[in-house]
Amino acid sequence: MANSELYITKKIANTFREQIMKKGFNHVSVSSLMRILDIRRQTFYDSFQDKYDLLEWQLNDTLEETIDNNIDYLHWKEILKLFIYEIDAHKRYYYECLTVQTEVNVADIFATHLVVLLAHVLERQELISNKKAQDNMWFLCLGISTTIIHNVTTPNPVDYELIVKQAINAIEYSFES
Repeated sequence: MANSELYITKKIANTFREQIMKKGFNHVSVSSLMRILDIRRQTFYDSFQDKYDLLEWQLNDTLEETIDNNIDYLHWKEILKLFIYEIDAHKRYYYECLTVQTEVNVADIFATHLVVLLAHVLERQELISNKKAQDNMWFLCLGISTTIIHNVTTPNPVDYELIVKQAINAIEYSFES
């Protein structure tokens, strides 16, 4: 994707996110997005099939920036904290993505990016070839994802820092050698 195409794609995705937070997922359409951006509809369809495809792209792009792209620069605990903070800081958006639509499996997207992070932890601890550690990794990531999702969708959420602490404790306990 060329820089200008990526710029337009990110602009569409950012506006999509803003509109979902303002109006709710069901009240955001491709037409309304493109009208706000003053861009022709075909530009949207050059990159995405529909708003669900855009949602999946936007979630993956955000998590790549938050998790995947920081692996070589930040400690895994800081990355985990950034990830959970991202969800907490944009709770309305994620609430809409989790409760209004079912086409995109948000939990799987969260877990997939967490697996990237935990694979890095396993590699550092030289456990990457340990089959039990690998099997544990996916279940642990799904558990963390489910905990985060529950916190976004519950009427009485806990402070995100508590979830960070619990997730770090679970990871450390799971991979103690």
